[in-house]
Amino acid sequence: MPEESHKGGWIIEPVARAISYVAEETNIAGTLHRSLMVLEANETILRLARETLASAGQAEAVRGIDELLKEAPGLSKSAAEVRADDFAIVNTHSLIAIWGAVEVAVEDTVALVLANDANALGSLADAGAKTSAFEPPPLSEEAARRLSSRLEKQLRNDLKVGEFYVKVLGVLGIDVSCSRHVLSKLQEANSVRNCLLHRGGVIDERAANSCGSLRPLLGEKVLINQQKYLEYYDAISEFLLAMSKGAISSPYVDRCSQNETNT
Repeated sequence: MPEESHKGGWIIEPVARAISYVAEETNIAGTLHRSLMVLEANETILRLARETLASAGQAEAVRGIDELLKEAPGLSKSAAEVRADDFAIVNTHSLIAIWGAVEVAVEDTVALVLANDANALGSLADAGAKTSAFEPPPLSEEAARRLSSRLEKQLRNDLKVGEFYVKVLGVLGIDVSCSRHVLSKLQEANSVRNCLLHRGGVIDERAANSCGSLRPLLGEKVLINQQKYLEYYDAISEFLLAMSKGAISSPYVDRCSQNETNT
């Protein structure tokens, strides 16, 4: 291992970045919600402002307001349509983004362990992964990423996506403890995300079969309303928090480093 890796900072970085990204993305989505609500009422606000400025004889300011009023009806209508769907389009883009952060956090963590720990390859082989083409360990960063991208096909079997993440991280010494509810919601979020990207939001048979909660929606277009988005956000946040705790408690972080992190 590199000299700096004994402190364990490298094992925490991927999940820390994911947590930060999810927080930023959700803050952006919330800001957009509030901005759209203001924009919906924009025409009324501008007309009131115009009356006030006209009464005060502010001709130049009135001309500026008039320019804004030209676009106001269309913008207000668009904002109203987004709100009428419970901000589904904003939530859809945000869900796709935050799920990507989870995938990257897991993939980067696995690749980093393979590149830093000579024993990791053997652990994966014991778990059933095909690793002979990647010996001897430790792996280069390029080889570690190639193996990381193949592990799902080799080790997932009938596991749900969250269960697979827990399994592969656990094999590498990172214990991730999540409730069945969280793992179920992760599966649903991933299935919905795939349908949003590949099926125009229509729930297909694969998604319906992978998650019981999606079966009644087979063939229908899913809308990510506020309630549904918050359910997915909560599950993703809980998983990333559990992953961060597992990374901090892993063999790659010495006791002294753990104490420093917790304080």
